[in-house]
Amino acid sequence: MPIFLLFTNLPASAIPKGFLLETTKMISKTVRKPEEGVAVRIHPDQMMSHGGTTDPCANSELQSIGHMGNEENIQMSKDISEFLQQKLGIDPKRNYIKFTDMKAFEVGCEGTTFEILWK
Repeated sequence: MPIFLLFTNLPASAIPKGFLLETTKMISKTVRKPEEGVAVRIHPDQMMSHGGTTDPCANSELQSIGHMGNEENIQMSKDISEFLQQKLGIDPKRNYIKFTDMKAFEVGCEGTTFEILWK
């Protein structure tokens, strides 16, 4: 159930075709969860600054039930940063990533929670 949110000051026209699905594949791989459960939301055209400039930048958040911790987050930060630099030209120094390890009862789906669905 990973959810990846990306907020960037890049215009929508600078987001490459296919970026959503490529991002889904990358998140699936880095979190080690099936692609079918990954949700991605991209928010371009944000009024943002980072480090005192409005050069291309981003803030992102990765939410997941499990598969998070110090070592995992270091690797995921590397994977996400490299991906955003390659695909969008965002310098890794200009993107903060918030990792949120959610509990199964905190995430709803199919009219219930993952805690119930996974029993």
